[in-house]
Amino acid sequence: NLCSDADDDSFYTNLTVILFLLCITGAALPPLKLGHSVCAMKADEGPCKAIHLRYYFNIQSRECEMFEYGGCHGNENNFQTLEECQKKCLLIPVKLENGEPNFCFYEKDPGICRGYFSRYFYNKETKLCEVFKYGGCLGNQNNFKNLEECQTTCQGNLNLLPTAPNEKSNALNSSSAKEELMQEETRNSWKKPERSYQVFLLVFCIYTYLYFWGLSDGLQIH
Repeated sequence: NLCSDADDDSFYTNLTVILFLLCITGAALPPLKLGHSVCAMKADEGPCKAIHLRYYFNIQSRECEMFEYGGCHGNENNFQTLEECQKKCLLIPVKLENGEPNFCFYEKDPGICRGYFSRYFYNKETKLCEVFKYGGCLGNQNNFKNLEECQTTCQGNLNLLPTAPNEKSNALNSSSAKEELMQEETRNSWKKPERSYQVFLLVFCIYTYLYFWGLSDGLQIH
């Protein structure tokens, strides 16, 4: 069918152009970090038919935007005021009087993905950096890849370890525990979402290059 073939060619041409633009600009986009994982939810007006003006955080524009809420159900990405939305979802590091960034006082947030990565967060109750399990995407800025980074950022000039560490602290900082943590991160490194994105982008960048040089006649996207 000639029309069907033409439509297919048009579709793949448009797809290739989009992917070509992604190849050029994708690497320049900074990673998105949110104040809370609920900020990644789509705007949900709910099943009711009332009209209430509310705000939600749009992860595409990275801004709080207005939408019409029906009045019932929906999700937590729903705020009565712009200020409330910005306070919950926008991360603007602010130095406090003691020199620690405000995100050091955020609660630990594993995010919405289901990975299993060991990270560190600053516990404002114990005033220590502690390990937690991170899902692999979103979450907030109180999330550090190693203990030293967490301590340097959030514990400032305080003693990095308590004078009489308990068994838990000893176990966490022992060489065997650190070695086990490194092995775990190595095993899980291929699961990281940024790795999947890089592989996807690489494959389509290669395809795009071949397409524009007329070398993709034998290639098909299924």
